[in-house]
Amino acid sequence: MIATMSTVWDRTAEFLSDNLAALMPIVLLGLFVPLTLLGNLMPLMKNDGAMADVTIGVIVLFLSLVTIWGGIAITALAFDPPAGRGAAVATANRRLLPVLGISLLTTVLVLLLALPIGVALGMSGVDVTALAEGRQPAPPTNPGAAAALSFVGLYVLFLIPFLLWAYARFVLLITPIMVMERRGFGVYARAFVLTRGIGWKVVGLVLLYGIVSWVASSAANAVFGSVFRLLIGGEGAVTLASVLTHIVVAATSTLFSVLSVAFVAKLYLATRDAREAIVEAA
Repeated sequence: MIATMSTVWDRTAEFLSDNLAALMPIVLLGLFVPLTLLGNLMPLMKNDGAMADVTIGVIVLFLSLVTIWGGIAITALAFDPPAGRGAAVATANRRLLPVLGISLLTTVLVLLLALPIGVALGMSGVDVTALAEGRQPAPPTNPGAAAALSFVGLYVLFLIPFLLWAYARFVLLITPIMVMERRGFGVYARAFVLTRGIGWKVVGLVLLYGIVSWVASSAANAVFGSVFRLLIGGEGAVTLASVLTHIVVAATSTLFSVLSVAFVAKLYLATRDAREAIVEAA
């Protein structure tokens, strides 16, 4: 029988409290520092020319890879705390490229699922470039615009629940599986098997985590951003007030990231042990 979510959470809390010293360097270097830098770099995009955008884009990509590495290291430590931080870092170094490969494949699959939306918007005459840049597009004049936009609305209503379900069943456990079992493309089938019977519970957890983490980060950004702007002031894309605000937001995001990574690792262990028990019983 699969352990309840409350049991998995108890195991997560126990791991975090018992291994705080080993976790802190990984969390700081692998999550907090990259998230802080990412938050401060993003406002510089579109402000200093195309060459600056390319440079910042490369830096953002590198920092994103560091956060993935940090998540893998935390996962490895959650699997074998007695092995220590050194073993977790070594595992993250070895498994980074395979995890990246599967992540890229997953991204491509999601983009393929979203492709009909872009095609329909293009056929409707909507200015897709304006949408991508965050600008309000001009009203379409294409006679078939209404039908195309109706299709987009219906497709999105189908796509969002499907992606939530697919994430819970096929994607959530990918990193733990890649770290422990070293599978290739079979990682999707393995994740589907492990989450059998708990798929909708996982969907609920994903929604709850997303809402709570978003609210917490938004509140930190709004409250501390307002306070720092009032106390310090400043003008421009990056100011002392914005830097301090991004530090607070990054700290909030880091906390939720560590909780989610550790929880997913413990959830994998619980589902794996349960499936092995079922196979042995059969």
